[in-house]
Amino acid sequence: METINLFLDKFYKDFQEYTYKNQVLIAASGFTIGIATVDLLKGILNDNINPLIVNLFKNLLAISPVAKKYPTIFHYLSNLTSILWLFIVWILTIFLSFFVIEYLLNRKIIGLSSSIPIEEKKDFIKEKIASKDKNNIIPNEKDKKEIAIEKELIENY
Repeated sequence: METINLFLDKFYKDFQEYTYKNQVLIAASGFTIGIATVDLLKGILNDNINPLIVNLFKNLLAISPVAKKYPTIFHYLSNLTSILWLFIVWILTIFLSFFVIEYLLNRKIIGLSSSIPIEEKKDFIKEKIASKDKNNIIPNEKDKKEIAIEKELIENY
């Protein structure tokens, strides 16, 4: 019995080291977000929440004067609400995946915690601050200059 316990302890230790060294959970996160969690959420959402939300929006639109006067606009607004709901589901999928992978699997079951080394954390904070300056969608003069410099670098390379 002692040999079995020793084997299990060593196996658990080796498993922790393997997952840490090979960044298994990072790969699993991408896979899970892409496939497993989507399947779970699709089942929940398609059977329960989607019909409720879509019917609510359609009924609200149906009683509006737009539905009777402009059926084409009503049709496009109905489709737009469905697309909006897909984006909401997408965001919920990402947050739920993070919760399941990081908090439940990584911290509670495996016993590790995702952490960023202090130097990388400093770089991360600098990038967050710098990204606030680039928070525009339409290119401004600064963006145009950066694009021109990049093109010039590519041409000279």
